[in-house]
This record gives sequence, C-alpha cells and structure tokens, in this order.
Amino acid sequence: MRYRVTVPDREYFDRNIPCRTACPIHTECGRYVQSIGMSRDEEAYLLARAPNPFAYVLGRICAHPCEDACRRGKIDEPIAICALKRYATERHNLGIGHDPARKSLPPARKRKQRVAIVGAGVCGLTCAHDLALLGYTVEVYESAPVPGGMLYLGIPHFRLPREIIKMEVDNILALGVKLHTRMMLGRDISFAQLRSRFDAVLLATGLNKGRELNIPGAHLAGVFNGIDFLINANLGYEIELGKRVAVVGGGNVAIDVARAAVRLVHESGSSGAAESGAESLQPALDAARMAMRSGAEQVCLVSLESRQQMPAWQSEVHEAEHEGIVVDNGWGPKEIVGADGVVTGLRVRACVSVFDENGRFNPAFSDQEKVIPCDTVVLAIGQQADLSFLGGDTDVQVTPRGILKIDENLMTTAPGVFAGGDVAFGPRVLVEAVANGHRAARSIHVFFNGKSTKTVLSRFRIFNNWEMPRGFLGIPRQTMPVLPANRRIGIAEVELGFDEKQGRAEGLRCLKCQVNTIFDGSKCILCAGCVDVCPENCLRLVDLVQVQGDERYDTLIRKRYGVAAADLALGQAGAIIKNEDKCIRCGLCAQRCPTNAITMEALEQQEREVFE
Repeated sequence: MRYRVTVPDREYFDRNIPCRTACPIHTECGRYVQSIGMSRDEEAYLLARAPNPFAYVLGRICAHPCEDACRRGKIDEPIAICALKRYATERHNLGIGHDPARKSLPPARKRKQRVAIVGAGVCGLTCAHDLALLGYTVEVYESAPVPGGMLYLGIPHFRLPREIIKMEVDNILALGVKLHTRMMLGRDISFAQLRSRFDAVLLATGLNKGRELNIPGAHLAGVFNGIDFLINANLGYEIELGKRVAVVGGGNVAIDVARAAVRLVHESGSSGAAESGAESLQPALDAARMAMRSGAEQVCLVSLESRQQMPAWQSEVHEAEHEGIVVDNGWGPKEIVGADGVVTGLRVRACVSVFDENGRFNPAFSDQEKVIPCDTVVLAIGQQADLSFLGGDTDVQVTPRGILKIDENLMTTAPGVFAGGDVAFGPRVLVEAVANGHRAARSIHVFFNGKSTKTVLSRFRIFNNWEMPRGFLGIPRQTMPVLPANRRIGIAEVELGFDEKQGRAEGLRCLKCQVNTIFDGSKCILCAGCVDVCPENCLRLVDLVQVQGDERYDTLIRKRYGVAAADLALGQAGAIIKNEDKCIRCGLCAQRCPTNAITMEALEQQEREVFE
C-alpha cells in the first residue's frame, strides 16, 4: 500500500477550510456558522458582512458554492450556510448609514480622482462601496428607474423582498456615492462624455438582454422573452398572459419566470407601471401590496435537459412543482403554433441528448413530437450583453462571445476603462459579482496609485481542552420553513427563515474545519494510540517507504534523515498520516496522546496591503 501525502504549508491550511476556499469573496463561513451555534449573533453578523456589502441579499439568494464544498456533506448533509447568513443578518435591525461593520473604520482621506460606474447592479455597487471607503468620488449611472440591477429587475419579489434591496443600496449610497437613474449610456450620456469627465470608468452593465430563438412562430402575439418578462413584471407593468403559459428553458431564470407567471399581480383599476422616483425602490412595492391575483391557471416548463441535468437549483424546481407548475423534461421547442397571429400552442420534440461526445452543447432530437396548448410562450433560454452604448468606439474591444475583452486587472483595451461582472465574464452567480466588484475597486485603486505589496501575518492559536458540542454528529440539517402553497400569492416571500432553535442547532453541526490536529514529530513515540482512538479511522501509522510526496516532502526527509526519500530503508522511519476529509475535529487523538505530541490549533492570518 502506498500513500500520496502533502506537507502542510499556509496554502494547505487555507484549502483545508473548504467552505471559505469555495466562496469567491472568501467569507469566513465556518466561523459565522459556529458563532450562531454559540449564540454570538453580533459576531456572526460582522463575520458574514465583512467581505460582503450585500450580505442581507445573499442570505436569501446566494448560489452558496460554500455548501457544495462543505465537508459535513461527506457525512450526511452540508451545513445550511446560506440560510444561516440570512439568520445572522435578520438578528440585526440596521438603520441606513449605521452598519456596525463600518464602525471601526477610520475616515478615508479624500482623493482627487473621480470614478464613473455604469450599472447599479451587484458588481457596480460593490465597487462603488469600496472606492467610496477609499475616499474617491464615485458616481453610478443606471438606465433603469431603480438601482439594484437584476436583483430588482430579474429576481421576483417572492424570492427577494424589495425592502432588503433598498436597505443594502441605501447603505452604500450613504457613503457619499451619487446615483443617477434613468440614465442610459449612449442615449442620455455618451461613452465619450463619461471618459472625458472621469478619471476611470467601470462598465458593469450585465447581461440585460434575453437570447432569441429562431423558430417558426416566434413573431406571434403572446411570445415573450424571459428577461423582458421579469423586468416588466418586477417593475409593476401589467402583462396579459392568458390562462395557459409555456415556459421554455431549464435554468433559474426559467424557474423564476414560471413561478412569477402563476402569481403575476396587477394594480386594481390601473394600467401600466407604478410611478417610481429616481432614488426610490418603491415603484411596484406599494401597488403590489394592494394587488389582485391574475396569474396563469396552468404553467408548463419545457426543458431540454433531464431533471438531473437541469442547471436550475433543484430546491427551486421542487418549489415550482409544489406550486402546481408542470416540469416537462427532455423536450425542445420546434415551432410556436398560432392562429390569426396569436399563440395557440408550442410544438416540441423529444430530446435524445443535450451534449455531444465532446461535452459541447449540441442537442439531438428524435421524431417524437407533441403540441402543448397555451396562450403564451415565454422563452428563457439565456442572456446576452447589450453593448450598443459603445457606438463607434473601437478602443474597447469585444470578444467573439459578445462580452468585453479585459486583462488580468479587469481593464479593457481602453486605458482607464474597466469592466466586471457578467458583461466581462458571461453569466455568473451573484457572489461572484461581489468578488468582481471588490477586484475592480482594487484594480482602479492600483491604476491611480501604482503597484501594491501584500503582506500576510500568520500565527497558530492553540486550543487547550478542546472538545466539540455534545451530540453534534446526530443533529440533522434543519429544513427551511416555507409559506404554504395556498398562501403563495403576489409578493409573499416563500422562504421564511430559521427560528432561533433551528439557527442554533444548524450552527452546532459545523465540523470547525479551521481547527487542525498538529503533530510534533519530535515528541511522537509512534505508539499508535491516536490511530486506535480515532472514531473515523482518519489516522494511520505507516512506514515511510510507503509514502510519496512532492519536492517539499523530499526536502523534509533529506533534512530529517540525511537521505533522499527514495533511499529510505524499510523500518528506518515511520509517520502518522491523516485523511482530512474524514476528520471531525473531535480532539480524541490529542486527549489520548501520552507525550502531548498532538495539539488542536487554528492558523489565523491577517492581510495587509501597501500601495506604492
């Protein structure tokens, strides 16, 4: 038996916290989860908020890659990290401009440079937040009547209450950021004007156009684009759907469209959208609160992909079905059927495979067909960027994918013009847009101030008398409470959040991956007591001839034994090796060790960045 091993270094200990590593903004997920379990709610909020100006929003709609990486998922189910972020934020009653995460920050010195940000979405506003804290004058230009980007325009009320968006945005504006709404680049202000008035420009316009489907009948009355449908519905415009709706698509946008269609609302006695002020997030909210149910009676979602292949979150698909939406997998649209210029049905054909042998999107179909009777067809098959604002400006180049060309610092091919978010990378999850905003702000700051040097201060913290919470392995993942299906009308939020009992229980499930078993080889007598006591069999005593490693391992062996690793003789040396994926941090090995060679420690790091 041979084992491939890694000699721990700083990067190893970082990777050993999989939830934090998976998070694009490196949130201390495990630490705020543990704080909740220990009833330290203020600490939990500060940890969740520190890297994230949209912590309240992402506590509801984050794609939570941290949960996909969570080591607890290898035992039973991952920690409900996203739901606990919501729990942490809901324990706080913040006033605008009174975010405790900023209390300890010294006032930034005012800088002379001015920055324009195009697009008041997550990426743009995160960048504005960071630059304002650094002392820059920041102005944000948004074409819609409200800020928030696709948070407001693309995500339905029942998933994300508008009060949450308003609070997050207003806290950013309270830093001195100036917002211009109803300002479309290329119509109300030219790109050339922006470049002449500001020292740097960030383009964060997103993917605000839906992709079209070139099939017969796509021109008929009653055919909608998924993005346009959500924007109009979320801004409060009345949409006539008819009784039967067919939605084409298998992603989260398609699910949002389908769920919005069954609960579409309109203001009684009104036509058109509610009036909205430039600085307000209220255009549909007040009207919707007095709304009448006018949604479709039957909604069918047609997806090329099988249930397992659907890119939509399975939890959202389940909720859609719970609300009466029929999900019809394995069918692709062939034709939109109509009479007298109006939709009467959707002809679909069976999809044999979605991807070819090289893994590329290349659907194959059989001869099997059927017609789904409907009054409306909504096509939610993807998004694309609207780059018409560039006009004749050829300084900013566009890639063959239809997104902006950028370098490693997010700068476009035009000096001083940066791009981030979906318009620079293609479709991404919201937490990646936050990461892009941070990265863009740093790049703009470096652009103004030269190079930077990053220093990391590290120290190990030793935990004496370490123990995990009693019975933590027996606590099941908590189930998110939801609104009963018969009450899901209008803007009523579906997910209700954990109560205190659930929050505390879920927090106690964390395996505390930041804590490590540290072995002091000079004290170890190879008694194998730790191996014997380990309940997960994650430790093993082996002869070093069974071990293989990289150059660092070879260097370690040469320093310790005076020979190359390949030249070690059987019986010359032994080692304790550990499988990190199995370790539950119980600390029994440290308690059992007769020579105190094992300690429970956490690597704590502090980053400092100096700009030249």
